[in-house]
Formats: sequence, C-alpha cells, structure tokens
Amino acid sequence: MSGPQCPIMATLSMISGKWKLLILRELLNGVVRFNEMQRLIPGISAKVLTQQLREMEEDGLVERVAYEEVPPRVEYKLTEVGASTISIMKEIRRWGLFYLLNDKKRSVQCARCKHCEPYNC
Repeated sequence: MSGPQCPIMATLSMISGKWKLLILRELLNGVVRFNEMQRLIPGISAKVLTQQLREMEEDGLVERVAYEEVPPRVEYKLTEVGASTISIMKEIRRWGLFYLLNDKKRSVQCARCKHCEPYNC
C-alpha cells in the first residue's frame, strides 16, 4: 500500500502548505476563475497557484473546467470530496477567532472570512 496510513497524515497531505487552505477558502462559495483566484490570494504566483491546484485536482478536492473559447477560460470548483472540507474550515476559522479575540494585540478584520458566512462558521 502506498500513501499515508494515518488519517491525520492523509488529511495533512491533501490540505497542508501555505496556500491550499486559502484556495479552499476561495472555492467555498462556488466556481472561481484562475485569474480571479490569483487576485483573491495576495502573494501567490501563477506558477505556485497552478501547482497547488494540480495537486488538489489529483487528490480529488478540486475540479478544473476548461472552456474552448478565445480567450481561453478555466474555472475551478470543489468536488464532493473538496466540499467535505467545509467542516475542517469551520473549525480552523473558529479556533482562529478564539485566538485572535483572546490576544489583546490582535483584532479580527479579515474580509475574506466573510466567504465562510454561508456555512455558519
């Protein structure tokens, strides 16, 4: 057998890294075009975004839809497996809020987390 045998290792192998959770955050509300996703995630290069999306597609989290148009259009959306990460995202957000609200030096001002609102994080 190949791949992690530990459920925690299996999960981390699919969502770990600097960018994958942010990519998931952007896909929570539905379909996102490549250029829009790059704009929504400051600091990510096109090369790294492409690499991360390919890995997530191979892991079955993300579906890539390419339209044969001029100019070409590529969109990404969560698969059923990818959508199942919503509970993980809720817990990460909830813990982050706990931490930020209990650290007197920080404040909660993340406009991007508003994407979680439909899921009642």
